[in-house]
Order: sequence, then C-alpha cells, then structure tokens
Amino acid sequence: PTISIPQNPIAYFCAEYAIEENTLMYAGGLGILAGDYLMEMADKNMPFIAIGLNYDPGNLKDFAIFSHQGKSAVVSIPIGEHLIYAQIWHRRFAENTHVFLLDTNFEKNDDKHRNITSHLYDPHFYTRVKQQIVLGIGGIKFLKLLDIHPSVYHLNEGHTAFAGVGVLVERNEDIGKIVGTKHTILSAAGLYIPKKDFFVLLNTYCKEFGVDINEIFEKGKYELDPDTFSTTKLVMTTSKIKNSVSALHAVFEKIRHPHSELISITNGVYRKRWQVKEFITRNHDVSSKEIWEIKKKLRIGLADYIRESLGKKLNPDVCTVVWARRFAAYKRPFLLFSDYERVKKIIRNQENPVQFVIAGKAHEADGEGQEIIKKIMEISEDPETMGRVIYIPNYSVAISHELVKGADVWLNTPERGKEACGTSGMKASLNGALQCSISDGWVDEVNWANRGWILPEENTAQVLYDLLEHEILPCFYAESSEGSRQNWTEKMQSTMELVEKSYTTSKMLDNYL
Repeated sequence: PTISIPQNPIAYFCAEYAIEENTLMYAGGLGILAGDYLMEMADKNMPFIAIGLNYDPGNLKDFAIFSHQGKSAVVSIPIGEHLIYAQIWHRRFAENTHVFLLDTNFEKNDDKHRNITSHLYDPHFYTRVKQQIVLGIGGIKFLKLLDIHPSVYHLNEGHTAFAGVGVLVERNEDIGKIVGTKHTILSAAGLYIPKKDFFVLLNTYCKEFGVDINEIFEKGKYELDPDTFSTTKLVMTTSKIKNSVSALHAVFEKIRHPHSELISITNGVYRKRWQVKEFITRNHDVSSKEIWEIKKKLRIGLADYIRESLGKKLNPDVCTVVWARRFAAYKRPFLLFSDYERVKKIIRNQENPVQFVIAGKAHEADGEGQEIIKKIMEISEDPETMGRVIYIPNYSVAISHELVKGADVWLNTPERGKEACGTSGMKASLNGALQCSISDGWVDEVNWANRGWILPEENTAQVLYDLLEHEILPCFYAESSEGSRQNWTEKMQSTMELVEKSYTTSKMLDNYL
C-alpha cells in the first residue's frame, strides 16, 4: 500500500531508539528518551520523521524494508574513496509519525562496509565515525530522495552532527532550520576527529557539491585543539536554537563554556509507557488506603519478578530503596555502601526494616564500573545482608519497568552538575516512589519539602544513613489512626501530581514547539 509521508515534518536525528525491549538498539537514557518522544509525537499525530540506524535487522517488530517508486529505497554515501550504500527500514507510528532506520548490512556493500551499522557505538573509533556519517549524511540523502523538506531538523546529541554537515553541503538554504539538543556536560558524548582524517573521509563528498571542506571543518573546530573536529561543537555552531535538558544543566554548561547559548527544556517521560494503569486512572480524591494498596501490589510484583528471574527473595512488606542506572563513576554507585558497618546496622533494625535493590551495568571498557559491580555482588551474597541487598544484572527497559513500579524510594547519588536530567526518577515518581537525591538535573527544579529528601554534596553517605534511620523509614512505617500510612501516601500523591503536571513528554513537546 502507498504510505503517505508528510512533506514538511520535523526531521529528528538520533543514534539510538528504545522503542521495544530490544537492547541492541539502545544504550541508555538517550535512546529511551527518543522512544518516549516518538510515542508522544505519535499520540498527537505530529508530522514527525525519526531517523536512526538499524543495528539489529530481522529482530525489530513491525519494521519493513521501505520501498520507493516500486523498489527498495537505497541511498549512497561517499566516505573517503568509497561509496557506502544504506537500505532503509520503516515503521509507521501514526498517520504522520514515522521512523526510518538506515542499515548498511546488505549485499550492495562489501563485507567491511556491511559491518558499519552492526553494533551500536561500535568500539572501533573509525567504524563509529562512519556510523555517524551514514546516520547524518545518509539521513539527509534519504530526505532528498523522498523530496521531503523538513520544517525543522532536530539533532539529538553530538552523534548526529553529520546531518548538520549534510544540510551545509546539500541543503544550505535550510541552515536556519536546525535545532540541537545537548544531553550531557561530559565531553565523551561527542567524537573528536583528527583534521587529516576528517579531510580524508569528507573531501570527496564536499567536492561533489563544490563546497570548501575547510569551511565545514571551521564550524566544528575544537576550541582546545585547532587540528581536531568536534561533532558536538558542529551541532552547537549549526543549530539556530540549542537546548540543555534541565535548567541546572544549562547553568553548569555556562560554567564550563561561558559562551554557551543553551536554553533549558527539561526532559520528560511518556506516561502511558511508564505509569501503571491504576495510577493513570485514579481519581484525585482517592483515599490513602487505596494508594497504599496499589503500591503494595506493585511491590509484590517486583518481589515476584526478582524471585522468578533471579531466584532471590524480596519482602513485599519492607520499604524498598532502589538505585538503578549506568555504573559510571560520576553517578557514585558505591556511595550507599561506603560505610558498610552502618548499612548492616540499618538493615538489622527489626522495627523499621529496609531492603536495597541495585541495578545497572557498566560499559564494557569501564574497568572501574565493572569492579564496583563485583563488589556490590559480593555484598548481595554476604550472609549478613542476603535478602536485603539484591543486585539485578543486565539492566534493560524491561527491568526498569519493574523497578520504577516497585520502588518506595528512588535513590540518586551523582556528583552534582553531572546528571544532566535524570528521567528514571520521573518514571519512579509517576508510580509513587519518593525521591532521595542529590539536587541535580530535574530534581533541582522542585521544592521537595513534604515530598522527598535532598542529599547534600558533602558528607552525602552519612546524611543518607541518618535520613534513612530517623526520617524515611519511621515515616514509611508510621500508621495513622485509620490504619493507613497517611503521611507517606500524601507525599506519594503530591509527587505523582508534580511529575504528571510538569515532567511528561507532553510538557516537553509543548516547550519544544
């Protein structure tokens, strides 16, 4: 059947999309956000084309090879002296909302080039550069093939910089239509390409369109090294408007880059994907008792999941504190256990018991992160803490769903200023989890009095232990006169309403528009 593609859509470029549970297609929060954003666009039937790469052809549900004028659509991308071909996979999410994924793994390419899109964020540097050229320049060539003229080109993070190059080279009249989102303070999000390699990779392409490659290089020239091209720098210089992903992120960007022009648009989460039906459909005059019963069922669900997947026991009547995210050093995954004797003392308290669920994974090249995982696994096997500290390996969207539903307290301990947004906390709070966090990312935008607990930047672990012993756990177990946990459930209600009002993809999209 003929598919009607909008002619003046928002064209959104992103290196990863967590649309399903397929862990080969995304690495973390960036991909999950892109998936949530796409689903919000589809709900509103916005003219929106998402462009990415297909790292797992054959295992993506509801995607098919895209045909144009009766044959499979293919684009050719000059990289150095080679012509690389990409076929296109397509899925329609709404009449006007589509995803297109480019894929080099087919017979038109030789073996070396078929592998370009075989692995998200390929560990080999030059393969990763080629991936980003296929995504960016290949994506622009695909839009030209379909004669699509976007109203906006939205470049999501430095991985998509070559879409900016594609516009500069092939569609210079559209240069005022580029916007860019920067998701992190950390420089590792972008690539740094030596000038000589940049010229080798892109000279043929620029020549074909009569464009001076020096002019392109200048737009991405890294300020700390004139012989290096920075993909993030190029996104920043070609974007007419660029945004950070929380107000505090923009503040810290200004400290690091005094000339930063980032405006702040805080990320949000897609309610239908992350909030349980019982909370989505609740009346706002719902009783404390009902809220408590819903949460208890969710905790039982988490206990069942852990028993079935790990063979370990979680007590659904005990306050459940969850720390779940990437094991990167700046997120301080071991901070909770830095005074292990104190942790054991808190766990042994019969009156106000607590259990900790830790989940996450470290990048394969991150030795420090791998080491911390090992230590936490040892703690989870220690007879003194067994059953009260549980580590869940292979963190994924599926596991995340269970954790954000079952958590009573969502713990977040980054070095302040490095967690650009922290959307996992929003997902947990949509399901009634209370925040116990460093005031970073979105958390910094909220007054948490009578809702949650803010951790200081200094002496963080000791304050966390004090809060658990003297505030959080006594509050969780305090019965009110009618037998409900009224104080706790009021905090739950207030937190849920806050996120529903201000931290959804619907609110984020309104801000973008």
